[in-house]
This record gives sequence, C-alpha cells and structure tokens, in this order.
Amino acid sequence: MGEKSNEKVGKKSKKKIIITVVIIVVLILLIAGGFIYYHGNQTGKLIAEVNKLSEIQIVNEDGTLVENPVDMEIKTTGSYAVVEKTLKDYINDVIVETQELSKSLDEEKVMNLVSFDNIKEDGPDFANTKAEIATMRQAIDDYITKMEEYTNEENMLSKIDDKDVGEYYKELYKQLAVDEESSSSMKEAIEELKAAQDEAKAALDDLETLFNFLSDNKDEWEIQGEQIVFTTQSAYEEYTNLMSSLETMQQ
Repeated sequence: MGEKSNEKVGKKSKKKIIITVVIIVVLILLIAGGFIYYHGNQTGKLIAEVNKLSEIQIVNEDGTLVENPVDMEIKTTGSYAVVEKTLKDYINDVIVETQELSKSLDEEKVMNLVSFDNIKEDGPDFANTKAEIATMRQAIDDYITKMEEYTNEENMLSKIDDKDVGEYYKELYKQLAVDEESSSSMKEAIEELKAAQDEAKAALDDLETLFNFLSDNKDEWEIQGEQIVFTTQSAYEEYTNLMSSLETMQQ
C-alpha cells in the first residue's frame, strides 16, 4: 500500500509540474505575442503616418494655401508617439515657414504696390512701398537660411536626441527621417529654392527700379483725377517700359 501511495503522489507531482510548465510556456507565448503585436501594430501606424507626411499638399488647386495640412493628432502610443510627434513637428515647422513666405509674397499683395491707389497714396517718395519691398527681400533671405537649416541632415537627425526615449526609438526616427532618396531630394530642393530666390529677388529689383524711377523723377509726373500724367515723353516711355517688365514677370 505504501509503495502504491507513493507512486500516486509521484504521478500527481509530475502532473503538477507539467501543468505548471505548460502554464508558464503559455504565459510566455502570450506575453511574447502581445509584445510582438504591440510593436508591430505601433510600427505599422507610425509608417502609415510617415507616408501621409510624404504626400502632403500645401496648396489647393485654386492656388490658396491649405490650412493645417499636417494631421498633428498622434496615432501611436508610448515611445512611438514621441517619434511620431518629433517627425510631425519638424515637417509642420517647415510648412509653416513656407506658407508664411507665400503670404508675404502673395501676388495680389505685390501687384497692389503698383496699383493706382498705392501710387496716389504713397507717392511721390514711396517710403512705405520701398520699405515693404525691403521686407519682402529680407523674408526671402530668411526663408532660404531657415530651409538650409531644416534640410541639413545633422540638424534634422538631432531633433530626437533630447527626447526621453531609448536608442532603438532614436534610430527608428533617424531611419524614417532620412534615407538616401530623401537626402538627395533635399539637396535638389535647396538648389531649386536658391534658383527661385534669385528669380524672386530679380522681380523685386524690377519693382524697386520702378519706384526709384518715380521718386527720382517726381517732378515729371502728377496725379490728375484717376490717372498718372507725365510731363515729358521720355518719362512716360520709361514708366511704360518698367510696367511692361513687371507685367511680363507676372505671366
């Protein structure tokens, strides 16, 4: 009887051990599965948001600016949310700077400077108009400087350095922020911006030339009713040529 009893106890002990081991294995699998699911799910959401950032349009079909083009709602959680927010903040800053420049160089705003009403109100010295042109010129220079800083890889990658996340997430940010294709695109973008900067400043030069001509020759023109009247043919022809250059610039 004693031997049989011991045998039963031994079998029960083995069963308990086996059950305990199975439970531990199942728990480990559940934890590992949850871990894998969480990280896979968060990575997928993060990549989806990055893809959206690469497809952002900041100008509507009618030429107006898109309001708040970056979806700043954070779709991920934990350290992934820090990576997502850092990327979105960066892109949003770039877009805000671009839209601010666009507002300051709005075509309607520029053309209002050469309108009859502005010439009548600010002439014959055009102090306000010349100051506005100088402001536009400075806005272009400031924008290019900021874009060079934004598109500098070292600056871009450093945005995550002071964030309270582990090295894995910092590396993840850097992989998503800059790759070979985006690096090449940023260099091309800067070259295009500099070319556009030269064109914009040349246009402002033409605008400034017009108002310098009018202020330097203020004795050769006057406002009569709703039109500008020149007292010499040469002054009239020069004004017409300068206005034609501006009209060509806007086409």
